[in-house]
Amino acid sequence: MSAWRTILVTKPCRLSMKNKQLVYEPQSQEKITVALEDITVIVIETNQAILTTALLSECAEKNIVLFSCDNYHMPNGCFTPFHQHSRLSQVAHIQRDIKLPLKKQIWQKIITQKIINQSQLLSYFKKDNIQLELLTNKVKSGDSENLEALAARRYWQLLFHDFTRDQKKGDPRNIALNYGYAIIRGAVARSLVSYGLLPTFGVFHNSQLNAYNLADDMIEPLRPMVDMVVKKLEIEDELDVNLGTSVKSALLNVLVMQMKLNGENITVLSICDIMAHTFVKAIKYNDVGMLKLPSIV
Repeated sequence: MSAWRTILVTKPCRLSMKNKQLVYEPQSQEKITVALEDITVIVIETNQAILTTALLSECAEKNIVLFSCDNYHMPNGCFTPFHQHSRLSQVAHIQRDIKLPLKKQIWQKIITQKIINQSQLLSYFKKDNIQLELLTNKVKSGDSENLEALAARRYWQLLFHDFTRDQKKGDPRNIALNYGYAIIRGAVARSLVSYGLLPTFGVFHNSQLNAYNLADDMIEPLRPMVDMVVKKLEIEDELDVNLGTSVKSALLNVLVMQMKLNGENITVLSICDIMAHTFVKAIKYNDVGMLKLPSIV
């Protein structure tokens, strides 16, 4: 059984390891232990947590992603395992040598699936998705006509009322989306590293200041899962600018929600691994058809 737990640390505490267990010792409360082999993600929200180096090392060994947060409790740092794959050098060289046509084909496939998933999500919430459906077969190699942006404008208008992505800083919907995306991004990076890939080198994103370009490529078809949770939280009137613990827990729970892949319902966390594994196959054999991407259940 693979690891599945996500741990959210909000109180001043000491975090250590004993007998392959995470030991959580909050101030003035009883300590709690959790088997490290059951943990996938740890989010440390408080700036008053003390961690031992033994715990950090074991997190790397167990392929656990650890997030730090800023003063606004938003993830701002990600500690991922290093050299977890036995053929890291071989995969890295293959990744380095990806030809431009294959990069463009991969990006075309990623954006097509993203728009399909956005369309499916609109349908789920009984919104008119016909415009996005019409775009799914029109994405060209490299998305040369930038249909991703065209689809996004219509998508956000339909999904949320009076909403602009990333421009209204005080909008709790944007704050929740950013939180959820950060968690998924870390999970994607974890899977990429575990299959010997270097997250720095993307197929579309290529900023020299971004250590997670490939993760930012591969996250695209997964984003609508975060959007789904945020929309549900909005409907239930649970959103505010401070993002309560229940909201953050719901966003962390995206990792164990299910999507459809190859006719099966699979958790987002497992899909991150499948995407990374099949990406390696696609670049190794120069065949974009080997890359497997999920749809919304």
